[in-house]
Amino acid sequence: MDEIINNPLLWVICAITVAIIAFQAVAYFRLTSKQAKAVGVSKEMCRKSFRVGIMTSIGPALGIVVVMVGLMAVLGHPLTWMRLSMIVSAANELAAAQIGAEATGTVLGGADFTPEALMVSWFGMWLNGVGSLVAVVLFAKHLRKTQDKITSKNPRILAIVSGAAMCAIYGNLSAGSLISGGDFVGAWITGGVATFVFYKIAQKHEKLKEYSLGLAMVCGTIAGAVIHAFM
Repeated sequence: MDEIINNPLLWVICAITVAIIAFQAVAYFRLTSKQAKAVGVSKEMCRKSFRVGIMTSIGPALGIVVVMVGLMAVLGHPLTWMRLSMIVSAANELAAAQIGAEATGTVLGGADFTPEALMVSWFGMWLNGVGSLVAVVLFAKHLRKTQDKITSKNPRILAIVSGAAMCAIYGNLSAGSLISGGDFVGAWITGGVATFVFYKIAQKHEKLKEYSLGLAMVCGTIAGAVIHAFM
């Protein structure tokens, strides 16, 4: 099995995909920098936004790394590297791989996990991501028109819908973790308390605002790891 999941050809194919993703990131960064000048956004504001993005990515990245180690042992290093670079959702990728394995009557990473089951797991991971990519291609260009129609009738509708969507997303993510109990609950509570504390501190120290969310995520991650170690 190791010869399949870590095949040199697979490394080459996955590396090409990751290189394309990196190119898109750089191209998007350069495009936004040009557009920032066009709309009058200062370089200082761009740098501040960049720092905020980096800080807020630390917490989720740590969680992805933990799951990535487990996925590498079962699905191989190159494919795991590529998928998490593309989808950036370790939980979804793990669930998709498990569903694929179960479809063949096996357990992901189990003794009866055959190459055929591996292919189905890989196919399940592909299906997990292709829907959102197709939706972006087909509907992204129409979102601005929809937004303009909504705001022309009542600007509050868009704010309410956006707020409700964010609450639903984060509520769903939290609920899925909280039912596991123990370390997940500890991480969730610690992250929430840390967010509130850093928010209060940031009211007096303006520079802390851009780092508060990222620091809160790190605090929650560390708390969850410590609780898990003693369970």
